[in-house]
Amino acid sequence: MVKNKRNMHVKDTDQTMEVGVAKIDITPTKPMRLSGFAARETAKATEVFDRLSAKALALGSDSQYPSVFITVDLLGVQWRIVSQAVDRLSAKTGIDPSRIAIAASHTHGGPEMGNLMNALQCRGDYPTRFHFSETLLDLDQLITIAEYNEELINKLEEVALAALGNRKPAFVAWGQGEATFGVNRITEGGPVDNALPVLRVTNLDGTLRAVFLNYATHGITYGPDINKFHGDWMVEAQKQIEAIYPEAVAMVAIGCAGDSHPVRQGKAEYVKAYGREIASEVARVIQSPMTALLAPPVGKMGWIKLPFGKMPTVSELIRLAKTDSTIKGYYARLALERIQRGEHLPREVDYPIQIWAFDDKMVMINMGNEVVTDYALKLKSKFGTDRVWINTYANDVSCYVASRELIKAGGYEADVSMYWYNMPAPFAEEIEDIVIDAIVGLMPDSFE
Repeated sequence: MVKNKRNMHVKDTDQTMEVGVAKIDITPTKPMRLSGFAARETAKATEVFDRLSAKALALGSDSQYPSVFITVDLLGVQWRIVSQAVDRLSAKTGIDPSRIAIAASHTHGGPEMGNLMNALQCRGDYPTRFHFSETLLDLDQLITIAEYNEELINKLEEVALAALGNRKPAFVAWGQGEATFGVNRITEGGPVDNALPVLRVTNLDGTLRAVFLNYATHGITYGPDINKFHGDWMVEAQKQIEAIYPEAVAMVAIGCAGDSHPVRQGKAEYVKAYGREIASEVARVIQSPMTALLAPPVGKMGWIKLPFGKMPTVSELIRLAKTDSTIKGYYARLALERIQRGEHLPREVDYPIQIWAFDDKMVMINMGNEVVTDYALKLKSKFGTDRVWINTYANDVSCYVASRELIKAGGYEADVSMYWYNMPAPFAEEIEDIVIDAIVGLMPDSFE
């Protein structure tokens, strides 16, 4: 067994923090639709390629006001589910909701969570020809999705309580490496965030107990032809790290990956290679000098409203429903039905932002939804690349969050994706300023 010896600059037990870690299997036990791609060859996955997990990291003693970070091997978890899990945990433990975070790996091989409900009506040959069903989702599929989501809430609570229950003194430190297989999927040679932040938890005897890492690239190495439950490069990286350090739990979150994907796709060998790259770099970082974290993070949570741009009129919806055979026309049909039922189309999205400050050593910015690279580069430029860690797909996944530049340009992330996410229009350009200003407002003074 390979052991990770703690760095020589961390010597005293008064530099420890109480830490707990736990994991739970969340692989579906019934055939279910897979999430992430609009059309697949089969309606349900019946085989398991990777076991899927939820993993929890509890930081700090009761007297220090602990925090809990949960990662899940799923496309995304909606606030409806997150809020129930967080409320239960807060009620049972007294932990403030701002100190509980739930982030998804964004694998496109997990069960459908309801994030992309419009995709559930789609059939066709990916990615060029879509045909939308004239009927509602089959009742058995709808019930299976609902049952899975309700059970997931129970498991999120269970894994968090298990981590809180096995806390013991440990050394906690963080550092950053780099991975290079992510590329901009909109513009060749366009911006990417190659940072690989790593949080290391070691027992008092120097053995590795947990690793939490982050990289900003979509989980789409496997395409829509793989109709088995899988975790893509994210689960592969976890498996390879845990093979090197058998006593440790590896956790993966995703950075601003809205416009980033793996450079090569479609083969299992690529997934294995990406897992090796991540595991090798993590091993290098945790054996290098890292910055000690001596206290659990101080959490702040804020909600902002992101307005849509030009809203469609009923006349425009009628025209689209008649003439447009893409997702935009299908959304128009759904919107017309809602309007005739007396409902109002939303004009804005409620958006969560969470700040976790580890003294002045490092700050985690936990952002909901599919955030594009521009935000990472601007935030790191503003607050310092050496002290910022950004998790996205955190606490809610309801749509993409494009930058001003991408909204102006249009395209999938800024425009088309909104209709798959059941939204009425692209965002207004000013959302970039709204998001950045909100983060600045939540940031501790030591990071100004």
